Amino acid sequence: MNKFYWKKWGHVIHELYSQSRNTSGWGLQSYPEREGNEKICRFMTPRLDGLIRLQARSLWNPLTGYFCYNYTGDYRLNFIYQTEIIEINGSAINVTWIDNNSYFLYDYTNETSLDYIRRSFKKDIFFEKWKTCCREAAHCCDVHMTSENIYPNIDYPCPAVWDSWTCFLPAKADTISRELCPTVTFSAETRACELFSKKTCFSGGYWNPTTDYETTCALAPILLPRHDFHVTILAVSAALCVPAVLIFFSFRNFRQKVMFILHRNLILVIVVRNLLTIMSKEIILKDELISADLDTVMSRNSVSCRILAFFENVAKNGIFSCMLADGFYLHKSIVRPFTADPKLVFIYSAVLIFSFSPSLVWALLRGLDHGTHCWMVDNSNHQWVSDGFRLGILGINTFLLLDIIRVIVMKLRDRGISEQAKTTFRVTLFLIPLFGIHIIVISNRDIVPSNTCSAQDIYYYISYMLEGFQGIIVAFLFCYTNSEVHHELMNAMRKIYISFQQRLDNNLNNKNLAKRRPTTATYVESVSD
Repeated sequence: MNKFYWKKWGHVIHELYSQSRNTSGWGLQSYPEREGNEKICRFMTPRLDGLIRLQARSLWNPLTGYFCYNYTGDYRLNFIYQTEIIEINGSAINVTWIDNNSYFLYDYTNETSLDYIRRSFKKDIFFEKWKTCCREAAHCCDVHMTSENIYPNIDYPCPAVWDSWTCFLPAKADTISRELCPTVTFSAETRACELFSKKTCFSGGYWNPTTDYETTCALAPILLPRHDFHVTILAVSAALCVPAVLIFFSFRNFRQKVMFILHRNLILVIVVRNLLTIMSKEIILKDELISADLDTVMSRNSVSCRILAFFENVAKNGIFSCMLADGFYLHKSIVRPFTADPKLVFIYSAVLIFSFSPSLVWALLRGLDHGTHCWMVDNSNHQWVSDGFRLGILGINTFLLLDIIRVIVMKLRDRGISEQAKTTFRVTLFLIPLFGIHIIVISNRDIVPSNTCSAQDIYYYISYMLEGFQGIIVAFLFCYTNSEVHHELMNAMRKIYISFQQRLDNNLNNKNLAKRRPTTATYVESVSD
């Protein structure tokens, strides 16, 4: 008999025991006979026939361990063990035979069983999720179940029960119980946000055999709207920023002044970052969310998708580097206005070094750690290489902005207080998006006190809006509403109009000359005496 078969989906956990198929003796260790006062817990399969049974605590671990394994997504396994049901102390328990004389049970407390079970999982994270499910089952029996609440009563006809994934407490008839979705339902190491499964206690006083996990614990319906909103806001931002970049490139005056060059570079890098982020989200992340096939772009972890992740990381660092360059120059212009402008070659060199250095270190660490998921998922905290750099930039820019405000307040000291306050407030509003200070507000996800998905939606939608609006605000403040830009555009339009008018007049004159008829006077020759 084949002891196990290969399968793309599945998972297993058991405890090793030696017992002959033809004998009743135990080779390594045995479960004790159930004592009269031993604790009993209630178990229920969440699907199929909705089997309900009372189980002694001594066999609770292998029973629930098997079903935690049986209902785990098969994509997490290299293979799945074949099982048989045998009778142990009057209970039907699933076991996996290793040979004709020994088998293991799905008991997470036995190290030998864990060694066999770990082999079937593709990753340690999936194996740990199985163990977490087993621990929660044991906690449910030990803490939440009593000799009274595992049986129906008049007030609570639906008793406490473990449904293979979740512990449901006693419920009244015609009610819906909600419990936090277990971590085994998510692929990530931790919950992205809190979702709640639902189990109905019918009016007849019995549990619905099926717990609703598919519609209540699915993250895709929550993540897809966020995804589409983010892509849309980035696309709108890029579309509104491109004309500003073209304006700054089109006029010689803007190509020669350092201030406009720095504004242009910041807006240009924002556009590049937006396009790269849209590509990574549409090509990699959306495919992961909606694809029913396990062979996704992210799972293949190709070189091309990792290159895309690298350059997206560079572009993000580039935005912060350009914000630092812009902030440094504005600080110099206001605090030290009579010092010479820095050479552009030094500014460009600093921006390139600051943009690529953190990304190269990050990529090297990801490569050495054999990073998967197209480097879009970071479980090793390597992202702090880039995040630490960006937080440092924000700290410097915050200091520069406060120093600029201090100098402006000192210069306006002789004016009225109201005018001083208005001017300072206006300058601050102008410089916040340019210095990136608003990013500090959204850099910490813990600003949202609740971990529910609705609260997370509020955080992400606001952060996506601020991220997309940065380029738009910078383009409008320093290009579209700039008087010097208006002056250059008006001059250009005036020149175009004059040139067009001259061409039109020349065409009319040529047409008039062509229409003139020759007369006799045209051919009279001058005769001299």
